[in-house]
Amino acid sequence: MLEIRDLVVRYGPLEALHGVSLSVPDGKLVAVIGSNGAGKTTMLRTISGLLRPASGAVELEGRSLAGLKPHAIARLGIAHVPEGRRVFPDQSVLDNLLLGAFSHLAGTPKAEIQSLLDDIFTSFPRLAERRTQLAGTLSGGEQQMLAIGRALMAKPRVILLDEPSMGLAPLLIDEVFRRLEALKARGITMLLVEQLAYRALAVADTAYVIEHGKIEISGDAQALAKDPRVRAAYLGEAARPDSGIGLRT
Repeated sequence: MLEIRDLVVRYGPLEALHGVSLSVPDGKLVAVIGSNGAGKTTMLRTISGLLRPASGAVELEGRSLAGLKPHAIARLGIAHVPEGRRVFPDQSVLDNLLLGAFSHLAGTPKAEIQSLLDDIFTSFPRLAERRTQLAGTLSGGEQQMLAIGRALMAKPRVILLDEPSMGLAPLLIDEVFRRLEALKARGITMLLVEQLAYRALAVADTAYVIEHGKIEISGDAQALAKDPRVRAAYLGEAARPDSGIGLRT
């Protein structure tokens, strides 16, 4: 579904990504874990067109996204749930959701839009209860649900999720990941960037470890959760002398 090959991204003279490659198969949830500053958010912003790569390729179903503006990439089916949620605080929950459907709102029958809304409200009952409430008055967890619901309103082929657990209490994190598991069960394709490695690996099909702008390890998510290098660096276990690559806590 989504393919990244040899992606290089620079901020002026600083190279943030050094030849990153990964694949997101149709209907799968792929996780990317890594420390702060490893390049996770840079990668997502490049996929959605907010940053331009210095070199490399990003393809959606075989179609190159090179040179496309963010709104054009969104129309092709990539929905980005950004770090920090970024809901429209002075708009209602309902209006935020309708804004998510903006790219296809004009040409879509009202019955189909209502069906999308009904599906969101079924998946996220709390949003149904607060549909007329201003988004800025929601809790952090509710805002995260709204950001995911807004992305789903775009009828995406792929959803990019950037740190959905950030700033949330443990119970709300549990709720967010339950919702991600439900979306995965429906066959929705997702690329998840997450600092809570144990949560990301528990829900993902495959995973990549990125450090200092490079992919260091990749493979089946459950296998990575048992990998001593990953466990030492991200799951709180003491590093072993023979742990291989230099992943850092």
